[in-house]
Amino acid sequence: MTMKRTVVIVIVIFVLSFLLPSPVSAKKVLPHLQKNASAPTKTASNKPSGGRVVTSVKFRGDRKAVILSLSNLFAAKKIDYLLSYSTRSIAQGASGTVIPADKDSSSHELILGTCSKGICRYDTGITNAKLTITSILTNGSKVIKRYKIFVAKN
Repeated sequence: MTMKRTVVIVIVIFVLSFLLPSPVSAKKVLPHLQKNASAPTKTASNKPSGGRVVTSVKFRGDRKAVILSLSNLFAAKKIDYLLSYSTRSIAQGASGTVIPADKDSSSHELILGTCSKGICRYDTGITNAKLTITSILTNGSKVIKRYKIFVAKN
């Protein structure tokens, strides 16, 4: 009976960890990104056309985090992002929401691991890593950009 109880407690904690809001954090070492959505076209004035949010995704210098840069935020009401991956067959991830206020750009560091009180533990053996960015534009339309993240094996 105690084994069943332990399994139920572990499952409840796992489910709650995805339902409760958390600060922007993520997880580990990555070689390259593959973007599934095309970037907005540029006009002669070098501003994005179509009133879309411009996204840029790259690795941090030590390749243990993904840097998400957003610009042309005035075109959006809300932007959600979700980094998800598996490590040792355990689902991991980070998510966040950007509500454009009075600035036109924003940057977010998604750690591939966990950090607490300045000490970070980076995940290894990362598989199936994906970043999804969902923008709700001021004109009411929804734009979804998906990135596949390929992580180097250690």
